[in-house]
Amino acid sequence: MYLKRYAQALLPEPDLTVSEWADEYRILDQGSSSEPGRWRTDRTPYLREIMDSLSSRSDDDVIVFMKGAQVGATEAGNNWLGYVIHHAPGPMLYVMPTVDSAKRASKQRIGPMLDSIPEVAAKVATPRARDSGNTLFQKDYPGGTLILTGSNSNVGLRSMPARYLFLDEASSYPSDVDGEGSPVQLAIRRTATFKRNRKVFMVSTPTLDGLCTIQEYFEQSDQRYFYVPCPHCSEFGTITWDRIRWHDNDPTTACLVCEHCGSEISESNKTNMLLAGEWRPTATGRYKGYHLSSLYSPLGWYSWSDAATDFMAAKKGSQEQLKTFINTVLGEVWTEQGQQADPAALIMRREEYPAALEFKKTTIGVDVQKDRLELEYVGWGEGEESWSIDYVILLGDTAQPGVWDELAELLDDLAPDSVAIDSGYNTSLVYDFVAKRRYCHAIKGVSGFGLPLIEDAQKRARRLAKRRKKALTAEPIGVDQGKAMVYSMLSIAEPGPGYCHFPADAAYDDEYFAQLTAEKLVTRYSKGRPRQEWAATRARNEALDCRVYALAALRLSQNTRKRPRVPVQNDAENVPKNVQTPPKRRKWSINQQHGGAWL
Repeated sequence: MYLKRYAQALLPEPDLTVSEWADEYRILDQGSSSEPGRWRTDRTPYLREIMDSLSSRSDDDVIVFMKGAQVGATEAGNNWLGYVIHHAPGPMLYVMPTVDSAKRASKQRIGPMLDSIPEVAAKVATPRARDSGNTLFQKDYPGGTLILTGSNSNVGLRSMPARYLFLDEASSYPSDVDGEGSPVQLAIRRTATFKRNRKVFMVSTPTLDGLCTIQEYFEQSDQRYFYVPCPHCSEFGTITWDRIRWHDNDPTTACLVCEHCGSEISESNKTNMLLAGEWRPTATGRYKGYHLSSLYSPLGWYSWSDAATDFMAAKKGSQEQLKTFINTVLGEVWTEQGQQADPAALIMRREEYPAALEFKKTTIGVDVQKDRLELEYVGWGEGEESWSIDYVILLGDTAQPGVWDELAELLDDLAPDSVAIDSGYNTSLVYDFVAKRRYCHAIKGVSGFGLPLIEDAQKRARRLAKRRKKALTAEPIGVDQGKAMVYSMLSIAEPGPGYCHFPADAAYDDEYFAQLTAEKLVTRYSKGRPRQEWAATRARNEALDCRVYALAALRLSQNTRKRPRVPVQNDAENVPKNVQTPPKRRKWSINQQHGGAWL
């Protein structure tokens, strides 16, 4: 069957480009498009050259598209898919980040698109319960088969030879799949049979500098940018973030400043500018490569005012929000700041806190060792600006209840909003402790830079729904991402969003800062591919772990019950019960002969 389809794929193909096909045949479905009806390439003219590079008449075999959100990239790929089925049939592999995302794409985008175009629908096998010719993951048509799979499935990536390969959101793929290597390389190998007339389309928003797949391939390309004319001086230039300006902190006044004549260009000119635009290569490379930010998004989609609003919110928010803006709006890689923090510089900026501090929330991160609990108590303000309040060591065998009773007493005194406790050691005791306190979370660190600090709400809800009745499970914490976030915060030099305050307190001594900065981000190579990982510079790093857990507790705090607010006082008479200011680093003793005092 496959040989017959491959033979059909060698027949002469009509002299039609993908953009011409889309303008003639493509119908945008109401359920998946904000602008249903006939496709018009003139709506997104920057896609014309990209789509036409995927046409049969083009000699290009690999096309790389590094882009921001809301520019129509996936729809351009779907136009190509329809073109292949209708006019240039051949076996096609469509890879999404996960099998689940491929399933959603099939149900919500691919299936409705194929059904909406009579000429294409007539070629795709009719779906039947016992017929594998038209399923969620396979669509048969004369001359070829479309296979949809996830980058996390090595079986799907080895499914068949493919003349056409569509890699969507490639930078979200794992770096390795089941020990067999890069999913991108595994998929590209499937095109070897069709080396003479293959087409590979790789599309993605970028991620982390040095670990980003789309960045890697774009840098090997001819690096094309879309140049548009200024309506005032007619000179061509690119739409870049440094040329977007607005007045009096009012994002609705956002405009583009011409790099040649300095005139302010209203966004109302964008439609004509895009129609007159052209792609220009800026390098010599192996592939055709295109870069486009969301600032090019056509009128009615994502505006310069939207971008200004999102940027202002990101600047006031967390580093993670700013990273999202850089990646998904500007279409640029994010470079982590503070990949190794300087303990001496942090010690120098310790400060005397005011007599009373009020925070939006307070959290505690608890690290569990065999003979002690270590924890940090942190106050949080706007934009995740933080104030370290106290660092505590509770000595005692963590396999016995005594040290946990001391922790319970301390939490009752401090009344934090949220607590994250490492469950990697003495797990059952951690679970027992957390089960009695809704504001406490058992957490388990998981490695991998593709993993967020905490799960998104939807994924977390699905996980909790699947657990056994009343069974407690640990919250997975992306510790690699957490450390990167903490180090980014430590690199911020001025008070404001993300800045870390430290008290002029004996608990925050040389040892604390040595532990807080005990790791550095290094790049190692495996099978010729870069891989970033955290490397320890000393044996002890509990302070860093506690800070990551305290940040995770903050992110999890929307799921905790409210605790009574207790203003944090800096004067001795208002220190919580049983707590005395020690002359050295605090160690809470479980030995009752000391009366629960600080040693």
